Amino acid sequence: MKKQTLLSLIILLACYSCSEKQEDINTTITIAGKLKNHSDVVIKVSLEDELSVDSIQSDGSFLLKFEYEETEMFLVQNADLRFSLYLSPGDSIYLTGDAEEFGVTFLATGDKSEENTYLRKKIKSMNESGLNNFMELMSLKKDDYFVKKDSILNVVKSNYTQLEANEGIDPEFLEMENSFFTYQSLFMDQLYPTYHAYINKIHPDSVDFPREKIQAEVDNVPLDRTELLAVGPYKNILDSRIQKLASALMKEDSTLTSYEDASWLAIDSLLKNPVMRDQFKYENIKMTMEYRGPAHVEEQYNKFLVENTTPKFAEKLEKIKEKWEPISPGKEVPDFSFVDIEGNPVQMSDLRGKLVYIDIWATWCGPCIAEHPHWDKMKEEYKDKPVAFLTVSIDDSKEPWEKMVKNKKMEGLQWFAENAWQSELTQFFMVNAIPRFLLLDTEGKILDPSADRPSGEIRETLDKHLEGLV
Repeated sequence: MKKQTLLSLIILLACYSCSEKQEDINTTITIAGKLKNHSDVVIKVSLEDELSVDSIQSDGSFLLKFEYEETEMFLVQNADLRFSLYLSPGDSIYLTGDAEEFGVTFLATGDKSEENTYLRKKIKSMNESGLNNFMELMSLKKDDYFVKKDSILNVVKSNYTQLEANEGIDPEFLEMENSFFTYQSLFMDQLYPTYHAYINKIHPDSVDFPREKIQAEVDNVPLDRTELLAVGPYKNILDSRIQKLASALMKEDSTLTSYEDASWLAIDSLLKNPVMRDQFKYENIKMTMEYRGPAHVEEQYNKFLVENTTPKFAEKLEKIKEKWEPISPGKEVPDFSFVDIEGNPVQMSDLRGKLVYIDIWATWCGPCIAEHPHWDKMKEEYKDKPVAFLTVSIDDSKEPWEKMVKNKKMEGLQWFAENAWQSELTQFFMVNAIPRFLLLDTEGKILDPSADRPSGEIRETLDKHLEGLV
């Protein structure tokens, strides 16, 4: 009896100890400091989503505090100043610096101060050495390229060598940074033939380069190193393998017309580790969902929710989906005001009674201009149909817009939105890249908040909604 009582007591104490340990886990991350010459009073930290925001005080001081359960590379932003901080749950770090010369004035004390000081030195070295200037490096002939590339990487890596000699550095951080240099070199080699040919205006096949050797190295890169998912060049190499296989699958199977579907199959074929599969599928869906909206990725999204084993990804996608809810199909569009090319005030309601296909563009946008011939062709094809083709410029000022419209004799509905990216139209439709195309019904309600381009499959969608109107 005594033995059983003693055993029960030991078990109870063990359970209590485990419980107490879990409760004591500190998930709070604190970033405090002083920032001189800041151009905005708001400073924030994020990891895809905003985690904490603070107003910078008159003396430059700020305090960012949030809860997070994993070690990550967080983004801190103040206006145009952006920098990353490598932090773990429970970390507190204090920063000082001048926003106008942040790279040389950055100072950090506290948890992971050495790791984050190293990151600033690394970025400064990458800029000064030319590692970030791919075009200049890739223009060199093969032998010169290899010599220059190795020389640059050695210069940048000298900062890592110094950090590695210090005691108490996070071993996972060291592993990631060491891997950065290995995979950065290989990723650059992988890009060289294409870049070199483009820069020197020659055919890629004529570029002298050990393609087979480099491809063999790429094919031997391990596909299951989850600890390296924050290492850019490692992920880039895996992405390239996924894209290559997806393209091959589409060539082999004529029924596979969607690149998204082909990418999904490629991910399943290449990545056997569920964490890796979740990561790349999540990013695939996230990219499309952020730019095109949930409607354009609904099938994949639902499939992902069933197969996903990483709860945080489902939560993040749900947040993106919620953002698009106010502009989902069927929602009303405010009666936004614009001016036309003659300077007359115009409104969205002026186009009621027709389907409205909207092109949000700017004169400085190359991809926007590339769509114009397709746009003009469609206008001619549908000239007898109840469709209004509306182009809305979000140029910073009217002058370049007026000049291009008149010089190129751009006909039809040419409207201008005041305040460019901050215009009511772009804000309402969450426009963060152009060209962006919208499709509204005859009552001004949303049919598609991110419709296909004129060079794409938009005709099928237009014809579908025109049924019964013509």
